[in-house]
Amino acid sequence: MSHTVIDSHIELDSSWVTVMCRATRFHITVSHRDIRRSRFVTEYSEMVAKAMDDDDEEDHDVLCEWIVDPCLPYFRESTLNVPKEITFEDFYYPPTHHLKLLVSGSSLCPKATRDRGTMNAFRLMIPSGDLPPFSEVPRSKASDLRIISDTKWDDYKSEIPQKAIISDGTSRFFKPADDKKQLLREVDMHLRIRHAGLQDKIKVANLHSIVVSDDAKMTIGLLFDLIPSTGDSLYSHKNSASAAEHHARWKQQVTATVKQLHSHDLVWGDVHPGNIVIDTSLNAWVVDFGGGFIVEFVPRKKAGTKDGDWQGVGKIFDEWMFEKHAFLVPKERGCPL
Repeated sequence: MSHTVIDSHIELDSSWVTVMCRATRFHITVSHRDIRRSRFVTEYSEMVAKAMDDDDEEDHDVLCEWIVDPCLPYFRESTLNVPKEITFEDFYYPPTHHLKLLVSGSSLCPKATRDRGTMNAFRLMIPSGDLPPFSEVPRSKASDLRIISDTKWDDYKSEIPQKAIISDGTSRFFKPADDKKQLLREVDMHLRIRHAGLQDKIKVANLHSIVVSDDAKMTIGLLFDLIPSTGDSLYSHKNSASAAEHHARWKQQVTATVKQLHSHDLVWGDVHPGNIVIDTSLNAWVVDFGGGFIVEFVPRKKAGTKDGDWQGVGKIFDEWMFEKHAFLVPKERGCPL
């Protein structure tokens, strides 16, 4: 059953995970004390040890799924009447079930329990009072935004949304407020792009609005104009016929965008193939001004600098595009497609 782990805490004495499944939140706890006399205690202890010494998070993910799996029937029974049309308010302020895993015969089974105060209900949000007012940027209320539904696929109710339908029926790209520093840089960069008069001169998706809870106390994310695209970043065009045909064009377009940014003392920052989007007319757009870097493309010491931007562009178009095997695609939420 489709679900997404949105938060977790791992310790030997007690571990918990918070899961979204069909617009419903489940907070699941497993205690060493509750399983200590069962065959599960050894398995649990070994997985915790691996997860706590896990750099790539694979063992962490294995433990999370071990905790979640016994709860899937409970998820199914608890989400039978979820409406197909849900808003961002529905997703970010969902009904919540608190569960603990107990041993029943030869199995682990979930049991409903009280809220023990371990869950961070605002894990995916930032208090609006912690942010500048950004008075130039409109606000969109979460209840006015619908998540794009898919009658054949329930993941849209379980995963953090990537697109929103606004009140006029059109769609926008959604970027969640899961990192305060990145959100601040993203908004600041788009305001500076606007003030520099570059909005209609460079291929960058415009900032549409800031998404807030209905009481405006929490900031949920940002909305951007959609790029007319099938969903492909440059990673999808690696070693393709279109890459061979349009390489020079894409390099020229990205180079022109970066030159325009630099001429106004603006730095792109997170230069890598996943942040170059190819639209339906096979033009290259630049996305993501939240900062960060991938060392395969921008050296750590050059991150956030103009030199870093140029090293990243050169790495992509003069080396990476011609390699037979691309670097692994980083975990990312996507682009304004």
